[in-house]
Amino acid sequence: MDSAYKFDISNGQVTGENIVFGSHTVALHIPADATFSVGTGSVTETITGTRATHTLQFTADASDATLYHLTSEQTVVTSPTTTYDNGSTFGYNFTITNGAVTAMQVSDTHGTHTSTHTLRISPTTTFSVGADGSVTATTVEGHTVESTVYTPSGTAGLYAVSSETDTFIQAGSATTRLDVDAYDRAQFTIDATGAVTAVQRVLADGSTKTVTPGSSTTYSQLAAGYVLEVQTHGSHSSYEVYHDGNGDGIYTEVAHGSGNTVDLVGLQAQISNSINGVL
Repeated sequence: MDSAYKFDISNGQVTGENIVFGSHTVALHIPADATFSVGTGSVTETITGTRATHTLQFTADASDATLYHLTSEQTVVTSPTTTYDNGSTFGYNFTITNGAVTAMQVSDTHGTHTSTHTLRISPTTTFSVGADGSVTATTVEGHTVESTVYTPSGTAGLYAVSSETDTFIQAGSATTRLDVDAYDRAQFTIDATGAVTAVQRVLADGSTKTVTPGSSTTYSQLAAGYVLEVQTHGSHSSYEVYHDGNGDGIYTEVAHGSGNTVDLVGLQAQISNSINGVL
């Protein structure tokens, strides 16, 4: 089990907060500007600062109601800006074509010098453009869905970060944890019997490279859209699971571990439709 939290709750009010690592429990300092809201099976902690508000959402463990897991963390900037007191500017640019983001840049200006460079967009990142002109980038990485909202600033063409939200996918009782590696991608040729007959690695630029597996590496189809790679060296084995969620023929690593046994049902339960859409 990952680290969890315990709360001291009296009359519906949180009076203490602890983090639990296995059999060890450590008391946490509660900031003076923190407030709590206790719900049924949930605790929300809000820390209000002068520049931003942080909100942490905790959800009770399904098998132990005294333990809570951090399920989301959000930061909302009070006054998003790309202009700073010393006269410098820092912000983001987006290339938007027919309502879709096709490129993203970061721009930094100090005095008369401006530096702009294009950012690499993760293969598991999607963008949406709001009616208010904002841009939302959503990325799946590890077991986290990261959502960042960019708002147009007073500086022409620049956007400032107005909020960041991380949603943590819970493993629950699954023994195979979702762990997306956006840059470990492959294409597989699978015959009618379900056997993997060819493998190509998909490189960062989208090109492919044929892989000739050695005798220590095997591939097999776990289910439609899921391929298992197992590497065996002596008595030790390790595995990687690749998944094609949107049917584009490109498989992304979604789990790895020791041994050669995968809890496929538990893994699938962690992959929502929205996550499937970028895999």
